[in-house]
This record gives sequence, C-alpha cells and structure tokens, in this order.
Amino acid sequence: MRKVEAGSELKRTAPKTIPAAGKLSLLLCIPLVLFAVYYSPALTSLGWHVLHGRAIDYRGLHIQVPWGWTADLSLTKEDYPANPQGITLQKPPKTLNIESRGPELIYINLLLPDARSTPQQQADEWKDLFRQSHPSPDFNVAAPANFPAGIDCLEATPRAAAGDNPAGAAVACISLREGWLANFAGSQANVPLFRQVIGNLKSQG
Repeated sequence: MRKVEAGSELKRTAPKTIPAAGKLSLLLCIPLVLFAVYYSPALTSLGWHVLHGRAIDYRGLHIQVPWGWTADLSLTKEDYPANPQGITLQKPPKTLNIESRGPELIYINLLLPDARSTPQQQADEWKDLFRQSHPSPDFNVAAPANFPAGIDCLEATPRAAAGDNPAGAAVACISLREGWLANFAGSQANVPLFRQVIGNLKSQG
C-alpha cells in the first residue's frame, strides 16, 4: 500500500493580486483622503452651515453666522433664564496648517437688568473693565469708527512694541436699547465682519 507523504494533501495557493481597477481606485482615494483631512476645518464649517443655515436664534436675538464661521450650541443645553451662557461664533482655520494665527471669536449675550445700577451705569462699568483688561502701556483703546448708531463700542489694538500679534484686535460693544453685549477677539481684518454681525443683530421681541 502506498504511503501518503505528510503535507501532500495541502494545496498550493497562488498569492492573490489586486486587480488593476482596484489599484487605480486606491491611488485616486489616497489624494482625496489627504485633501479632506488637510481641509477638514473648512469642511466642518461647511457642514455646520448645511445643518443650521446662515443664522441662529438665541433668547430672542436673531444672530447671523457668516460663511466660514460656526456657532457653538453646546452651552445652550444648560442655558437658564437667570444665567444666560451666550453664544460663541468661531472661525476655524481653513486647513490643518501648523501655523497658528490665534483665535477668531465673537461672543454675544443678553444684558441682564441690574437692580443696583442703571443701564448707563452698567455701560460705564463695562467700559472701565475693558480698559483695565487692556492697559494703556500695551494697547491703544478707542471708540472704533463706522459702527452702527446706538451701539457703544471700544476697540483695543496692541501697541507696536507690545506683543507678538500686532495685527490683533479686541472689540467690546453694548446696546442698551436692544439689551445685548458682544465681544470680538481676533485679527483687525475681521473687525468689519464683526461690525456687520452686530449691525444685523436684532431683537425678535
């Protein structure tokens, strides 16, 4: 009787090769994936606008959200009438470039009545706090030009010898008539955009 050698029943299988169409698809997908990852901040902003549109409503305020910006709605889940958290608009970078240009933020909240002071006293206190947080040795503080009537604003820009971001700006505005306050932190190039946002900020009540 003939002996069967060990392993003779194992079939030899040839290594599988990737079809040419599969290789082509893989080569095309890799650049698309890299592109999507590199531009993911901009794509995130686009996706936000697809879901939420160009504006949001917050506590009776209709707030426009510019293209390229998003609104952080996470805090609204714990937003109590006596303690409004406000809305923060932020501009993510266009790409994942490691160069950091600093944050671009717009914060908007309601101006709550205070039994201890009049609205004008609140505005004066707010101006004093802004000046204290932007001392004159480091910042130029002045009322910005071309802002809408009825809105009281102060803008702080770094002095030439004061910092790492000479193109930066901080703006704080208050509207006693409409009952809101707004802050901007970012580049001077986006101050006109902030002016446009608060110029269209209207109460729905």
